[in-house]
Amino acid sequence: MVWWKLCLTLGLIVVGLSIVIFPAFPTTMANPDIGQTPVYAFEFASSRSDLIDIFGEPDDPLRAERIAKMDRGNTIDFAYMLAYSLFIGSFFFARFRESNQTTWLCLAAIALLAGLADFIENLILLEITSDLETAQGLDLLWLPVHLKFTCLYVAACGMGWYCLEQDKLWTKGFGVVQILVSFGALIHLFVSGGEEGTIAIVLAWIAQLAVAAMRVFKSSR
Repeated sequence: MVWWKLCLTLGLIVVGLSIVIFPAFPTTMANPDIGQTPVYAFEFASSRSDLIDIFGEPDDPLRAERIAKMDRGNTIDFAYMLAYSLFIGSFFFARFRESNQTTWLCLAAIALLAGLADFIENLILLEITSDLETAQGLDLLWLPVHLKFTCLYVAACGMGWYCLEQDKLWTKGFGVVQILVSFGALIHLFVSGGEEGTIAIVLAWIAQLAVAAMRVFKSSR
């Protein structure tokens, strides 16, 4: 039960950090027609023109402010990535301790790998904003970004599999939906990228937090 309590605690920390981190990022871009939020547009940037769309030309009066806000959000993200990767990892490790099935242990490791990829991604993003003209590391950015989201979508599929193992019909139904949405998000990631698939991650995290809370509540009765 200690692992479920840890999972619940970490999940609440993730909720708290979510409230803090997302308003820290810039809310507008130089080109408002991109169709993504600035933070995701930056993660999936692949050229200097993408950076100009996000931050603006050197003479844009809001360029420095956008860079400062992006750096502030990415600095907070170091705590966020640690919290969410441990949250997901503790969920699957708790399940592993119950079932002794190595699949759940592998999913816990995948969650930690997502956090590591996010860490490398953040270092590259901060290096890029330190000098947008040279944009050192931009060519390598797609590697940790795609690894991070791949791990998160696979973990989200794992949450769907957990739900399929439960007895209630509605839980199994949610599991099917979770797997389909997560698998679709994974395909979308490699076809066109972008933030659209993150709903799969949000659904999985809400479900994991709910399961951990129910487990802890039942054990305390």
